[in-house]
Amino acid sequence: MKENEALIDYEPHQLVLYVEKADGTFGPLQTGSFISKNYIEDFWDKMEKLRISLLQQVQNNEISPIEYYRIIHDFNIFELSSRSGVSLFKVKRHLKVKGFYKAKVSDLLKYAEVFDIPVSNLFQVITINGRDNETKDGLNNEKRISLRQTKTKNPYLVITKFELNK
Repeated sequence: MKENEALIDYEPHQLVLYVEKADGTFGPLQTGSFISKNYIEDFWDKMEKLRISLLQQVQNNEISPIEYYRIIHDFNIFELSSRSGVSLFKVKRHLKVKGFYKAKVSDLLKYAEVFDIPVSNLFQVITINGRDNETKDGLNNEKRISLRQTKTKNPYLVITKFELNK
């Protein structure tokens, strides 16, 4: 690749490419990422639509929360079984709603660890309503609310904090 072909103006995601310089030598060139510049926003939009669709399916009792997080994290059932230490048979069962209802807390703790979430997130969805006058990021310019959940040493307890930022 020639130096002038590799130059992409995209400051948020820089990388180093080895290219052919104008004088015929090869060397490093710091440039922006073509993929990030042209496709990253589309990717995040599609991921958000997928997340909303999956949440709706969980609410309608069509899929289990384990299936929701499995898809979000892009794990296949073999990966989930291997990472969690839960047998493949149990994983297949827990992906279905009826099987999730019968899951042992010890298995749910293993899933939560793999998904890097508090176990309580398998039983709750937290949303923020009243987003009038939204900006591009979906939050009101005047008041920004942040939500932070912190794991504790007790695996059954999570601390949820809503903070109003100025």
